[in-house]
Amino acid sequence: MKRMIWIGLIMVSVWGGERTQVHMGTLISARIADANLSDEVFTLFQDLDRRLSTYKSDSEISRLNREHEADVSPVTRDILKRSIEINRLTHGAFDVTIGSLSHGAYRFGTDERIPTQGEIDRLRRFVGADRLRLDKGRLRVLPGTVIDLGGIAKGYAVDLACDLVKRHGVDEAVIAASGDIGCLKECEVMIVDPFHPEGFIARIESTLPRFSISTSGNYERYIRTKEHNHLLNPKTGKSERIFASVTLMGEGDNTTLDALSTAVAVMEEKEALSLLESMPKIRYYLVRNDGRVIQSPLLEKWEGVRFSN
Repeated sequence: MKRMIWIGLIMVSVWGGERTQVHMGTLISARIADANLSDEVFTLFQDLDRRLSTYKSDSEISRLNREHEADVSPVTRDILKRSIEINRLTHGAFDVTIGSLSHGAYRFGTDERIPTQGEIDRLRRFVGADRLRLDKGRLRVLPGTVIDLGGIAKGYAVDLACDLVKRHGVDEAVIAASGDIGCLKECEVMIVDPFHPEGFIARIESTLPRFSISTSGNYERYIRTKEHNHLLNPKTGKSERIFASVTLMGEGDNTTLDALSTAVAVMEEKEALSLLESMPKIRYYLVRNDGRVIQSPLLEKWEGVRFSN
């Protein structure tokens, strides 16, 4: 029997057989026929959390932040390399060195607070991709800089989980981590209306071999009011209120979609559309804070994917 379950800012349909656990600070859902394979997926998420979390003092990222130089596993090196690439692609709108602000100033996820402008100005000088160095043997961050992978880690984990499932010869599954979902074959997803939580912007049905979707929004996580949401612009150190939600879709790269949705959410509209239109393999729904929906002109030309309101 098919039913819909909430996964962060979107809903995904399941037909029974799904299992859920909490990892990486969010609900992880796996719909795979093989229960043992679901266990492997959850173990993968758990392992990534141990390596990449800024909330675990013994993680590789926490050690790097604390000691400024460290040997790390190939997976941690890879996600940091991908982060630098997307930082360049977005001209700095996506930046994993945002941690001095997200953790140091706003303290998201712990004792959240609204910092003063003076605090923002003081800590913003530690933000910048040039403060993260990927040398041959070791990783280095300059003192004061804090790496925060919250804008890319879940998408990266979904990609690794889908790859794991395919290596086992399974070609039908749904892996979901908050607003990041990876589908193998049949998948149905509904994008929640940020202004009417019981309503939907669109229903998406995919039969692609691999479908990816990522949503970022300012209407779930914020301090006191949505004016102080968790989507920080690395260039200003402040939350943006241009888009209420950003949904990006593609065929098999949740890592890029996760990071790009984070970046687009803090961009000016013209800049965001220019970036997305330069990447024709990505489709999108952007919901402005005035309620207007901007959708990709390529939605109707996507074989294997059907959209409806």
